[in-house]
Amino acid sequence: MGKVFLAIFGGRNVLVLVLLVLALITGIVNPRFLTLQNALNIMLQVSVLGIVSTGATILLISGGLDLSAGSLLSLSAYIAGLVILRFQSLPLAILLAFCTSVGFGAFNGLLAATERAHPFIITLGMMTFLQGIAIAISRGSPINGMGGLYEIIGIRDFLRIPLPVFVFLTVLVIADIFLRYFPLGRYAYAIGGNQEASRLSGIRVGRVKVILYALNGVCVGIAAIVLSAILDSALPTMGSGYELRAVAATVIGGTPLFGGRGSVWRTLLGVLLLGLVSNSLNLMGVSANLQNVVLGAIMVMAVMFQGSK
Repeated sequence: MGKVFLAIFGGRNVLVLVLLVLALITGIVNPRFLTLQNALNIMLQVSVLGIVSTGATILLISGGLDLSAGSLLSLSAYIAGLVILRFQSLPLAILLAFCTSVGFGAFNGLLAATERAHPFIITLGMMTFLQGIAIAISRGSPINGMGGLYEIIGIRDFLRIPLPVFVFLTVLVIADIFLRYFPLGRYAYAIGGNQEASRLSGIRVGRVKVILYALNGVCVGIAAIVLSAILDSALPTMGSGYELRAVAATVIGGTPLFGGRGSVWRTLLGVLLLGLVSNSLNLMGVSANLQNVVLGAIMVMAVMFQGSK
């Protein structure tokens, strides 16, 4: 039966079908789901996850992985908060947040380029390291009030669409252009497809990896600024869990863990699936204790179907 289903719809179209069915069922149970305001709420809720997932997509296409993204988000956001709190300088806060995220991103790339250990192990260790730094410098205390950052991004909208959504979509478009038309983007696909063949063809694999991890750091830095603006605060653990959800959204969108193919627009569908599931369960009154069970089951089924071509 499963083979017949996949033959009719195709593995790549299953995710779209799941989204449509989920939206239809929720809309019948609760008509508020189909309102424009709820759609904008969903997009706002997934905007930060979407930005982190865009960076994760670029890495996974190249065969890389970053489990430290959530901790790096927390550290970058908290550093920005400290600068705003002590120096009242928004440009300096944003600059230091990006220096932190891009610097540690590139460092992850340097470690991955040595090929002495799998990126999973390298970034798992960095996740603990960065989270420890964030907690140490904050002593567990949040910073409330991000000043102009909140006013510029957190509460602004354009044509009734929240500004964080525009930031997310802009990052998606730029990433798509990078992967399609820039040599480094094409190298990412080549390295993910066959690293040794890429090296023999003249691609400087190590250098490309460092750049791609740094670009992932750029995405994490943007996500840190956007999340801080939305919450109007900075917390030492605010990015916890984003790294795993980003990988899940990317894989659900059809990018395999072993690399070689993938698309940021497919990742968008994976992000929307996670957002729709969460929003649907809330509107249907599903208890918080059952939400993770339902969400996890849907994620597993989606990934299984996406694994079929």
